[in-house]
Amino acid sequence: MDRTNRPASDDRWRVVERMLAGWHALDAAAVIDCFADDAVMHNMMMDPLVGTPAIRGLLDMFFARAEKVEMEIVSRAVAGDTVMIERRDHFVWNGRAGVLPVVGVFEVRDGLIRSWREYFDRPTYERQAYG
Repeated sequence: MDRTNRPASDDRWRVVERMLAGWHALDAAAVIDCFADDAVMHNMMMDPLVGTPAIRGLLDMFFARAEKVEMEIVSRAVAGDTVMIERRDHFVWNGRAGVLPVVGVFEVRDGLIRSWREYFDRPTYERQAYG
């Protein structure tokens, strides 16, 4: 389909898809390029990160220890500015492999992610990542 005929919801999904590709490449700059300067990233069991410098700090910490991140999409839905994805994150972090079920909710406007809310079981992640 010609890009000019694609629905706006497809464009919102493409922004999230591009951001996920940055995770797969362990490329913090590629991930950050998808966010608005004042974006909010909120892993629900922690305080929200506000602004790209705070988000970049988390990415730098995580990517310094990550050997692999692959976010397998199980399902996705787009409604208005909201993109929701259910996924399984396959990772190798600090030499430990794991698979984590996650739901991510993104608000995408004007070609940028404005907010990202993550829902996953923290003890499941910590058992796999830290032992």
